[in-house]
Amino acid sequence: MASSRALRVRSFGLVLCSTSIVLSHGCLEENPVDPTDTMGTDDPTAGTGDTTAGAEAGLLACASPPCTVLVVSQTLDDRIDVYDVTAAPYLRGRIGTDLKFDPSGEQVMGNLLDEPYGLLLDDDHLWAAIGHYPDTDRGSLLAYPRAAFADVAQGEVFAEDKYFAAGEFSAGVLDLPFGRQEAIFLLRHPSGRILVGVFANDLRAASWPEPSELLVVDPDDLRPEAIGAFSLDLDTTPCNGGWKIAALDDDVSRVAFACDGNDAVAVVSLPGGFADLAPADAAAGMSACSTPLASGTVTTQFVAPDGAGGLLAVQSQILEPPKLWSINGNCGIAGAPGDELPPELDSVRVVREPALLRPAGGGQPAMWLLASETPVPGVLIVRGGASPTVCGQVSGLDAIEGAENAPFALTLDASRTHLAIGAGPVSNPPFAEGRGQVLWATLDLAELDSCAVAATEVVDLTEGTFVATDPRTWVRAPNMLLIAELGGS
Repeated sequence: MASSRALRVRSFGLVLCSTSIVLSHGCLEENPVDPTDTMGTDDPTAGTGDTTAGAEAGLLACASPPCTVLVVSQTLDDRIDVYDVTAAPYLRGRIGTDLKFDPSGEQVMGNLLDEPYGLLLDDDHLWAAIGHYPDTDRGSLLAYPRAAFADVAQGEVFAEDKYFAAGEFSAGVLDLPFGRQEAIFLLRHPSGRILVGVFANDLRAASWPEPSELLVVDPDDLRPEAIGAFSLDLDTTPCNGGWKIAALDDDVSRVAFACDGNDAVAVVSLPGGFADLAPADAAAGMSACSTPLASGTVTTQFVAPDGAGGLLAVQSQILEPPKLWSINGNCGIAGAPGDELPPELDSVRVVREPALLRPAGGGQPAMWLLASETPVPGVLIVRGGASPTVCGQVSGLDAIEGAENAPFALTLDASRTHLAIGAGPVSNPPFAEGRGQVLWATLDLAELDSCAVAATEVVDLTEGTFVATDPRTWVRAPNMLLIAELGGS
């Protein structure tokens, strides 16, 4: 792979772009603080904090509701981890997803990486997009019935042999073969339908010219022929290599794409009556707009809602400050990209996932948190406007092992007062020791208007769990984070 694209490589499935990663292989979110009056807690654009019914026992139990869990896709380690973060955080248990078994645990030979990615949790199932099963060029959607986890004791693994053997799924686990490359980003529609963003390209290639798709899946009809598909091969600017997707409103009537293959942003509008249409008809009724952004040796991998129907688009590269764009729901650019940095942060270059901290409204701009990878790992604060700007950095995150790890996945709970961080090795993650981290922190937002946020009660959920000889404990790529409230039964 050409060095000019080194920043854009997701080596072996990592959403981990590092200046040091130039590999030939690739694949593709206690004492709580009360929210401020201007921070709505009922805005689904936060993307987390959904309340679901709870099982009576097992991995997703909630004997004394409500219970808060953090579900993490360990994408490079073919595993899903479940933490309880209700009060005193702890590891509830794990789900093995090593379907093409690699006894070494390294997942770096041939097509052995299965790669769990996007996650959703409803009353009945945990849904997981598996990027490379049955093979590297076509993934699947797995539905794990929550009842299947009833016998998983604290800290145990729901191992692959409990639900999978000889290419067949059992124990009530359902699979939907997508027949598409890198269909790994999931969004839940209020109707219960599942929207799937398809990257549609081979990350090992030097370019990503194929237009992406947005799929519609009916969870009650998991047949490949029942999938609805909307192509982002648009007449204006196509969306090639679509990365992270985000809902722009409560009704999920518009979905934004970061188009990394050609450095653009697209917004897909869902048709009226979406919930009552067959998936194919729902997809056929979609429309989309797009707009090109700055191009060159940059990443265009992340978008986040602003809470007012628009979005923040994030671009970064290794030689210049990141570019932050304000874009409305009709793909109109509000102003020049913000690229100014405070003096104390003037060396920031590579940034990653943003998370909406305060929706725009009431005369106040939107505020986001933004993962910063190089040269100094941390979480930045972004203030919205026509040209969004980095205005500060979250304090109190010294628990991040800055010499080895950097944050690249962020998500907030529904109140936006608790932050989950996935931090992984910056340099050559597939060959790193596996001492990545998953952090859980309470946020002090009293000085948010002054661009100051303090992380308190920071817990390293992975502390003390690493065993070099046990791949089930390795943390090399905690790339996707889901926070869910279990309502009990």
